[in-house]
Amino acid sequence: MARNPVERNFVTRFLLGLAVLTLMYIVGGPLVSMAGPVAGFASVFVGALAAFVLFAHWYARYDASFESE
Repeated sequence: MARNPVERNFVTRFLLGLAVLTLMYIVGGPLVSMAGPVAGFASVFVGALAAFVLFAHWYARYDASFESE
């Protein structure tokens, strides 16, 4: 049975987690907050949540590709 190479090693899982957090707060947050200065914290939170949901969807499909039939 093939196994996801990211899940094999603790270091790769840790680095992927850091990359996702970076994506959430540095990329996702400001993109939403550019829409207007209504609520800075709320827009960063929504952007981070959107980045996380998109990544989770992509990673679930990637991980499912390693399941045997």
